[in-house]
Amino acid sequence: MDLIERIIAKESGVPASPESIRLEEIKLGFPFPPDLKKIYLTVANGGIGPGYKLLGVKGGHTSDEGDSIAELYTLLNSADPEDPELKWPEGLIPFCHWGCAIYSCFDATKEEFPVVWYDPNMRESGEPVELMFSPHKNAFVDWLASWLDGKDLWGDRYTS
Repeated sequence: MDLIERIIAKESGVPASPESIRLEEIKLGFPFPPDLKKIYLTVANGGIGPGYKLLGVKGGHTSDEGDSIAELYTLLNSADPEDPELKWPEGLIPFCHWGCAIYSCFDATKEEFPVVWYDPNMRESGEPVELMFSPHKNAFVDWLASWLDGKDLWGDRYTS
């Protein structure tokens, strides 16, 4: 059974339209990982998965502030007048919310879409921006497989 079939057996929701996915990718300026696109098209427009769930495209599951995946990326990628040193990495797309402004993000600039953990609580203003980001999984499909295999994705970030 492939990953998408395993997700369908575990989760359900209302899928996104191909057009809404296309428009969100245009807003992002980057493509979605193929398996995330399949999830949006065949399983649900976000609202499934671990933590506070996968973010959806416009019309789907949002962040706690009401942002779609592209809206949140745009917000994080904007200049912060209170912290001018803070520069969000280009192509790092938040896709799964964990609470307390913590997100799993995929790197859309790399072929395997590696997953990076973003925790703004790990840095005080003026400290290096890199403190907020740490590698999590080598590929988006590895992140999905870990979730489906019941691995504690939250715990492996804070207990290792």
